[in-house]
Amino acid sequence: MYHKIGSPPLGTRFRGLYLPTWLLERQLCEWKLAGWASARFEDFIEAGTPMRRQICLTFDDGYASVHQEALPLLRGQGFQAIVFLVADRIGGSNDWDVVIGEKPTALMDRVQIEEWMQAGQEIGGHTLSHPSLVRLTPSEALREIVDGKKKLEDLFGRSIDHFSYPYGDWNPRIRDFVAEAGYRTACTVERGVNGPGADPFLLRRIMACRPPRTLRTLFGLMPG
Repeated sequence: MYHKIGSPPLGTRFRGLYLPTWLLERQLCEWKLAGWASARFEDFIEAGTPMRRQICLTFDDGYASVHQEALPLLRGQGFQAIVFLVADRIGGSNDWDVVIGEKPTALMDRVQIEEWMQAGQEIGGHTLSHPSLVRLTPSEALREIVDGKKKLEDLFGRSIDHFSYPYGDWNPRIRDFVAEAGYRTACTVERGVNGPGADPFLLRRIMACRPPRTLRTLFGLMPG
């Protein structure tokens, strides 16, 4: 799981959400040399047995640095990833972080997203405006989930099947709203590896940049 690529601005409080470009490059090179390949969420859903040496790469929020820094590396190493987009903030900035004192950071615009998809990468939903869904009324939460999905589908002319909970916040009602909206999977920020039988709407992830992830540390998180 990745958020922002590159070095954090001075004074930022959430340094752990930034992945240095050199570390992403090292991770991709290590995985490729070890015979790993990227998988799509559809592959995970359809798999009846453990997926050996396959990894789903995810980016939350849709920062412009993902297009500028990560896309060339993914392309060069032959990996695919999915970026979860905040539908009402495309081409804007991370105002949900700015209100708590963070530096404004550019998000991918429509042209960059189109180039991302043309390169064989995927997009998913991350609500309309990046709220904590559990803090909204049921009708507000449902609107964020449903309308965010529809807006992305209208903008890009493709089905949006995969979702990521903003801040990782969910509860059983929110999980059900995501399923009812027509999504096929949803990602949390709970750490772990997903095996056969995992709830597709409560997928675990591994934060790639805290601590710096190498194959050795990744293997340490996997079940015996």
